[in-house]
Amino acid sequence: MGRRTVQFLCCLPVLALLTGGVTSSAQAKSFFTPRRTFGVLFLGGSAFMAKKAIDFRRDANRIYDAYKQAQTAQEVERLFERSSDQDTKSQMSIGLSAVMLVSGLRLLLSSSVDDNIPKKDRRLTLDLKGDARSQAVRVEIKKRF
Repeated sequence: MGRRTVQFLCCLPVLALLTGGVTSSAQAKSFFTPRRTFGVLFLGGSAFMAKKAIDFRRDANRIYDAYKQAQTAQEVERLFERSSDQDTKSQMSIGLSAVMLVSGLRLLLSSSVDDNIPKKDRRLTLDLKGDARSQAVRVEIKKRF
């Protein structure tokens, strides 16, 4: 099996636990609201980015070990740059993972807050008028509040 297939198969039980653990109300409403869907997607993205952070950190440690055993100045410089790059990627991945985790949890925990908010007309009306004699164009944008 390929690496992506293994990653996908590892994420399936987590997704099943997340969707099965959240109880829905007894009403005949759809369980998959936009907030819940994006919450689950963010939690999956968080898990993926945490896995990438671990991989980047492992690569950085492996490259740093090779850096300590390097013989030439060019090899030392190249390995140090690669190790530093992998460390930076690891830190960025773990930061993004934390942000996605908090966002996903917030969306899941507040998924039923705005179910009863009435829908408003948020459309813009564009009115375009032209006059050939004065060679003028008039554009009106109307928004209802």
